[in-house]
Amino acid sequence: MLVKNLLKQTDQLFTLNSNLDKKYESQILLSNLLNKNIIEIILNNELKITEKKKKKFLKKIYFRNLGKPLSKIIGVKEFYSRQFFVNSYTLDPRPESELIVDCVKKLKKIEKNNLKILDLGTGSGCLLISIILEIKRKNIYYVATDKCEKALKVAEKNAKKFGIEKKINLIQSDWFSNIREKFDLIVSNPPYIKKGHIKNLCESVKSFDPYLSLNGGKCGLDAYKIIAKHSKKFLKSKGLVCLEIGFDQKKDVKRIFKMNDFRIIEEFKDLNKKDRVLIFENKI
Repeated sequence: MLVKNLLKQTDQLFTLNSNLDKKYESQILLSNLLNKNIIEIILNNELKITEKKKKKFLKKIYFRNLGKPLSKIIGVKEFYSRQFFVNSYTLDPRPESELIVDCVKKLKKIEKNNLKILDLGTGSGCLLISIILEIKRKNIYYVATDKCEKALKVAEKNAKKFGIEKKINLIQSDWFSNIREKFDLIVSNPPYIKKGHIKNLCESVKSFDPYLSLNGGKCGLDAYKIIAKHSKKFLKSKGLVCLEIGFDQKKDVKRIFKMNDFRIIEEFKDLNKKDRVLIFENKI
């Protein structure tokens, strides 16, 4: 069958209301399946697809109609202008999280030698890998942790993709449970959705992102309480904690860290003018 004829069926195949054009989504799915550039998919009128691959394509359309994110179907998602591997064990990278990378790049502490940076709950590794690739420093030691071993496999795959696997020490750890050293900077995009609100999230998130990466407990603040309580043991003097937060959590997160002898040094809003990143300093 010719690919161009299959693409003509797009409107009938798609039942999902998507922000993207249905035909464009079909082209992306086909380019991924056939390992072809999307331009070739569009312009090559003689490009054919086997019956076996057609069935695979229809299966992808089926899952897309169920609400499965395009990224989880094709296995990649863009973050900070780079393509990262993702799967059902990793949270899909969000544009809002790119703000953490921007914030870290601006920190004066980054200019110092022999720094140690810890990424808690790394998932796909997109956050720490982007930081490494952006600041381009050789004298920084990086550690990434995740409770999920299968998520760490994805982070390892991404590190290898960008040729920096030797720069990151990947550790399976429930927050700080397997950490044994002190750091200058801790970064994290922890789970911060209220447990009772997860059922109200869009289908693509609540059914296809890991529950572990979403569930912030009854008030959405469980992870912040853990990080604030235990990070002092793993921070050097005047060490920093850089965190993503929910748009309505700034007051509560600041209170939690103040109770644990941290001081707020920076607050940042995302492109939608919503509170998104807080940076705290260890007073000791």
